[in-house]
Amino acid sequence: MEPLGPRLPSLHRVTRLLGPRATEALAREAFVRHADAQISLVGDEGAAPPHDPLRWFETAGGGPALRAFYTAPAVLGALRGVTGGAWRPSGEDGTYSYYRHEGHFLGIHLDVDDCKLALITCFHEEGAPSEGQSGALELWPERLGEPLAAIEADPEPGRLTVRLRPGESIVLLGGRAPHRFTPTGQGHVRITAPLCYLPA
Repeated sequence: MEPLGPRLPSLHRVTRLLGPRATEALAREAFVRHADAQISLVGDEGAAPPHDPLRWFETAGGGPALRAFYTAPAVLGALRGVTGGAWRPSGEDGTYSYYRHEGHFLGIHLDVDDCKLALITCFHEEGAPSEGQSGALELWPERLGEPLAAIEADPEPGRLTVRLRPGESIVLLGGRAPHRFTPTGQGHVRITAPLCYLPA
């Protein structure tokens, strides 16, 4: 079955795929992998939307725990349940994203072609503010095909805000629905993993 037909033009679904122990295990691996983290930084002059957005955060390749999560039959089954179609990982190990300094962010963008379906999971958070937009996922599922610059200039119409907590994931057709992570505030630390899938 082709899972990207008109019945799923802007799919987005928050779900919980991990229990506390599994979440903690992935967070521990993320802390270890951070020793090899690289800064992902693109400023105004280097940005080339929609697939190379403005950004500032850190990334590190995943290890055995993230690889197991990425390819787990239970995860693939959950993706099938949400979308009605079968999926396969588009990579091998996955990547951790670290938003751990004030101002870390990921600008508005669309996912690359190898990321037909995105599964973004939060593994760790500390210092989260009780109010405000620090480190939130914003998406515009009803503004498909609109220039990203137009959404940036007028973000209010159709904006949805999602706050993923540790162990929570969002399933997203990120190549269709524009989305971004807002800047983290002082003392707010988040570790996530954006995992990409292709139709099986």
